[in-house]
Amino acid sequence: MKLPDIIDLFIQSVRAGEDISINAFAARWPKYESKLKDILPITLMLEDVHIAESAKTETINPDEVDDFPEIPERIGKYQVIREIGRGGMSAVYEVLDAKANRPAALKVHLMPQAIREVDVLKKLHHENIIAFYDSGKQDNIVYTVMELVDGASLDKTNWKKLFPGKTADQAAALIILQAARGLAYAHSHGIIHRDVKPANILLTKSGSVRLSDFDLAGGENAPDNPPDGGTMKYMAPERLIAQQTPDALSPKTDQFSLGKTFLDILNKKSSPDLIAIAKKAMSRIPANRFESLDEMADAIEDWLKKQGE
Repeated sequence: MKLPDIIDLFIQSVRAGEDISINAFAARWPKYESKLKDILPITLMLEDVHIAESAKTETINPDEVDDFPEIPERIGKYQVIREIGRGGMSAVYEVLDAKANRPAALKVHLMPQAIREVDVLKKLHHENIIAFYDSGKQDNIVYTVMELVDGASLDKTNWKKLFPGKTADQAAALIILQAARGLAYAHSHGIIHRDVKPANILLTKSGSVRLSDFDLAGGENAPDNPPDGGTMKYMAPERLIAQQTPDALSPKTDQFSLGKTFLDILNKKSSPDLIAIAKKAMSRIPANRFESLDEMADAIEDWLKKQGE
C-alpha cells in the first residue's frame, strides 16, 4: 500500500470507532513507520477537531454564549425580519435593505474569520457564488450582508425535486457542474475555498447553485495565512499531511472535495461515467485528477449532452 492509502485506512478505522495505537498501527508498515508516527497524530488531531466542531455547531445555542451579541431590530441600514439559523460561531438573519428595496441575509459573527470572508467575497462576482453586499460593525456586532438564497444547502434539501423531468443522475450532474464552474472562477481569481462540502453548496428553489462560506479560503488573492481547518470527510489527503504546503493550497484540493460531494449524491445505480468522473476528481495523487475544475465541468457537460441535455 502507498502512504495515502495507509492514512486513509487509519482514518476509516478511527471513524469506525476502533481503538487504535498509533505506534502499533505504524509498525505494520516498516517502510513508512517513521513518517506515519509524525503524520498520524496530526491526522487524529484534525479528526478530533472536526468531530468537536461538528458537535459544537449542532448543540451550542448562541443564546447561551455569554459574548453572543443581543440583536436589535435594526442593524445599520438593515431592518431585521427573522432569524434564519444559528451555529456555534454565527447567526444568520433575513433583513430588509430599505434603501435598495431588497431582502438580504445578514450574518453576525463571533470569530475574526468574518473579515477574511469579506475580503474574499469582494473579489468574486459569479452566478454560482453567493453575492456579497455589505459588511460593518455596530457596537459589538460584526456582520456581513449577502444575497438571500431562497432555498437550502445541498445536505438539507430534497434536491432531486428541484429538477422536474430530470433523472437523479442528471440533477446531481447539474448541481456539481454549477459548483465546478463557480469554483473554477474563484481559482482563476487566486481564491481556493478549502471547505467544499454539501453544507456549503446552497440551492435556490429553481436549482441554481450558490457557493458559500469562504471564511477558510486561501490562495494568492486571499488574506495571508489561512487558518487550519476544514471538514475531514471532504479533505484531500495532501491537506491531512501538511496544511500550509503548496499542495495543500492547490485548487486540486477543492476538486477532491467536490468529487467527494459528487460521489455522496450519486449511488450504486448511477451512471458509471459519472462515478468515474467523481473518482478521478478524488484521486489520491493530485496529478491524476483533472487538470482543472473547468476540465471536470466539461466532462460533466459532455455526459449531459449525451443524455439530450
